[in-house]
Amino acid sequence: MLRTVFFIGVTLAVFLAPGLTSNVQAQQQPPAIADIQADPNRYIDRIVTISGTVGQYVDRNEFLLSDGTGQIITDPGPPWFQQINIPAGTPVTVIGQIDWMGPRGQRTGVDLDACRIETPTETITIRDCSFSGPPPWAGGPNRNRR
Repeated sequence: MLRTVFFIGVTLAVFLAPGLTSNVQAQQQPPAIADIQADPNRYIDRIVTISGTVGQYVDRNEFLLSDGTGQIITDPGPPWFQQINIPAGTPVTVIGQIDWMGPRGQRTGVDLDACRIETPTETITIRDCSFSGPPPWAGGPNRNRR
């Protein structure tokens, strides 16, 4: 009986292992910023991971993220919710959702709505990376916090 179970286990491993290997190899690499900007419709509402360097701040809390192929505005939410103070030139990995900038009909490109920013010294968690439901700052700074 033990031999039969062992034989079945080895047989399954032999037949399933190539499929597991091909699935691992089939995983896509994270997109480059240039890829996102070249075909934004392909990435809209997708959660992506981009590694690069913090550039200049374009707003009090939004900064340019550069990966060597291009730049994208990274939006970690309003500064009154969580102020981001990462110095320019710092290497980071940002996990976030690609989103349109500007109102419908007046799109000005895409940005990266950050949910987590990893620096060499800290991890800044901004919101749940599933992006389900309203952001934690919905309702403004004077909202009823429960």
